[in-house]
Amino acid sequence: MKFSGTVTLQYETPFSPFRADEYEEALDWLVVSGFDGAEVCISNYVGLDIGKIRADLERRKLGCSTISTGQARTIEDISLLHTNEGLVKAQERMKQHIDAATILNCKVTLGLLRGIGRPGMLEEDKKNLAKNMEKMIDYAEQKNVIIMLEAINRYETSLLNTAESTLNFIKKDLGNPKHMGVLWDIFHANIEDGQFGEAIDCLGGRLKHVHMADSNRYFPGYGRLDFNEIVCKLKSSGFAEYMSFECLNLPSLELVKKEAGPFIAKMRMLL
Repeated sequence: MKFSGTVTLQYETPFSPFRADEYEEALDWLVVSGFDGAEVCISNYVGLDIGKIRADLERRKLGCSTISTGQARTIEDISLLHTNEGLVKAQERMKQHIDAATILNCKVTLGLLRGIGRPGMLEEDKKNLAKNMEKMIDYAEQKNVIIMLEAINRYETSLLNTAESTLNFIKKDLGNPKHMGVLWDIFHANIEDGQFGEAIDCLGGRLKHVHMADSNRYFPGYGRLDFNEIVCKLKSSGFAEYMSFECLNLPSLELVKKEAGPFIAKMRMLL
């Protein structure tokens, strides 16, 4: 099991304790804190040198866990459930993410960029999403890149809220493609999945990435969740991928910077 933290390259995100213009400082903090890699937040590829990003990571002996893709949905109003230009842009952006992933040797997250859906229109939205993902999935298979669908809670999207519904969508609606996995976010799961152990068992080998945040989306240990229990369950299930912090900078930004290293060290003792 490995650990990563969010690093943003263009726009600010509440999930990183560093601004985009503090990119180098953020990478250095990952090293000092004992992280294994970075979860790289990329909205678009204007002016980005992916080769340089890879070199920056390699120089610090850091890997890349995944490309976080959700910023574009809000900033550009695009998604895989849009129509016309918004859909085309989202599909092309996902292909760009896949190309970047081949350079960074990482996975690609598909969270809110898939679209938020419409209440009461679940089956139609799932059908449209599956159709709009076909070429993207084929491209990922050609490039040998894993796309990870994120299960996101009902207050942020109307579809694919639970571990089980996300897995079923991959198996039934998408035809069970081998290059699709699931990103399981502990904050979202606290709302939707009930029994964490059952969710982890349900996902099995499709579980490719875990986001860490406490029940209130604070830094782990400042809510009511038992991370020792969660990590032990993941270990016993055979999970060997990245766990990545996606918590708010709360109780404070400085606390997140200071406590990330000790928390990782504590979790490693369970492995």
